[in-house]
Amino acid sequence: MREGGLLFVLCLCLGSTVAQHASGGFIRADGGRFVDEDCNEFIPSGLNTWQFMEVAAGKVKSKPVMLEHGVADVVQWTLATAAANKLNVVRSFAHGVDSTFPLQIKAGKYSEHAFQALDYILDEASKYGVRLLLTLVNNWDNADSKTQYIQWAGAEGHDPFFTDPDVKKLFKNHIDTMVNRRNTINNRLYKDDPTIFAWDLMNEPRCDCFPDFIPVPDSYVSCRPECAKKVQSWIDEMSKYLKKADPNHMITVGEEGFYTKGSLGETVNPGTGWASLTGQDFIANHASKAIDFAAAHIWPDNWETWDVDFLESWIQQHAADAAAMGKPFMIEEFGKEVHLENGAQANITSIRGPFYRKVYQQLQESIANDGALKGVIFWQWGFAPYVAEEFLQGCMHCQAIQVSSSDGVFKNIIAPVAEHAAKIAASRSPVAGCKPVPSARRAQVLIMPGTLPTHQTSDELLASTSDAMANDISDSSISSISSDKGLRHSGVTHSGSTMTDDVISGGNSGISSGSSGVSHSSSQSNPTNTVRMGKLLDEQPRIRSNTHHHVSATGR
Repeated sequence: MREGGLLFVLCLCLGSTVAQHASGGFIRADGGRFVDEDCNEFIPSGLNTWQFMEVAAGKVKSKPVMLEHGVADVVQWTLATAAANKLNVVRSFAHGVDSTFPLQIKAGKYSEHAFQALDYILDEASKYGVRLLLTLVNNWDNADSKTQYIQWAGAEGHDPFFTDPDVKKLFKNHIDTMVNRRNTINNRLYKDDPTIFAWDLMNEPRCDCFPDFIPVPDSYVSCRPECAKKVQSWIDEMSKYLKKADPNHMITVGEEGFYTKGSLGETVNPGTGWASLTGQDFIANHASKAIDFAAAHIWPDNWETWDVDFLESWIQQHAADAAAMGKPFMIEEFGKEVHLENGAQANITSIRGPFYRKVYQQLQESIANDGALKGVIFWQWGFAPYVAEEFLQGCMHCQAIQVSSSDGVFKNIIAPVAEHAAKIAASRSPVAGCKPVPSARRAQVLIMPGTLPTHQTSDELLASTSDAMANDISDSSISSISSDKGLRHSGVTHSGSTMTDDVISGGNSGISSGSSGVSHSSSQSNPTNTVRMGKLLDEQPRIRSNTHHHVSATGR
């Protein structure tokens, strides 16, 4: 591990380096490695920012100091900082974080404001050469979660998300909506955009097993082995469906990576036995044919496992299992909380540093020895000091876990390792045995007449919009399900633009029932009517959750 690494800071001339569109087309898994379309190795180094959609949508005030750094908003600053420090992947929730700003308002009804926030993120990321790892749904009880799908279908409990036919149909409809979404800025369908690195089927899928003690009484139905089989069946079915709907992008599960009871890897599980009852089975889950790579999370605080050596055994066991499957492995969530009253930087670094150093040391060693661990994405990116302080108030986890660009851990561990990984990847010859993607199947640049200027800022595009449009929704293609589950639909499939008093664009999938196969909503044909990001549209105070999607004791 190299100490004292140099942070590549942003300068006033940053604008001259913006247009470095992602090269290499789609990233894929081949022979246990990540490669681009020409078989050049790609080593993911990145950051998590679960609230990126909210920030992009203007739900968070950015400070005027942003303009002093040559960027228009926090999204551009985050991507520019990532690119300058060789971080090439951002993992973000492609759904809401809390109920105040969901992507899917109800079954098949989407917030166009939220969707255009994702459009903006993807378009800006492409300019900086940064790729997005996007989650499709959340396990935890907040916006766009499995609980909402269950409620929409009129089912009960939590585990029916994995088994109920109507719930699964709603999720498949959501998959179709996501991959066929046409970006209102660059006109690309999401499934055709190489800026997307991969899809997470779900953020941390689990059975509803949170026992108060071990061993667990048989009355805890969700803790029985049968639930793990249900989760496995769901992973097989949904990954296959997603791969057919979007064959261009990689898919992974999005789980923590626990080993099921009785498996060889169970000994590295955290805790006193609860982890093996969550319904996850790392090997079986990632062995599914349509899953392209293996991924796991590490949460020392939430799992109450603070031994630094645990990180090494956890990573090495998962890397060995991924290698046996012939798939690359990455840590897609990893963080260490620091609770300090004075927040002294030296103290933060001394507490967090050993954990980060261990993880990134494992990555460096794996890169040097051609091991299965191919990337690390830390949790989570600190927007401070470029967002209003009230954004972090009421969310202790947000304050305790964030890593900002000024942190010693970022400057001395994350950035240097990312720079080293980028140099190694650039110096290596194309992967032996890998076949380049034929020209007919490569990512194509799709720019149509009437698109927005590439470098027009979000604030400039807000002039023609109103605050009332913040809650605008768009209909997605959705099939009716039986009324006996408590959900009724009009049965209308919206393939083009459907204008109503409170809907500004319908579907936006670019799919039409006509022979041309392409349709444009009004927001595409008339760019000045597009709701854009970078400005707070809703000045009303927002109540933020005090909890994160993890809670200790049973690793939640």
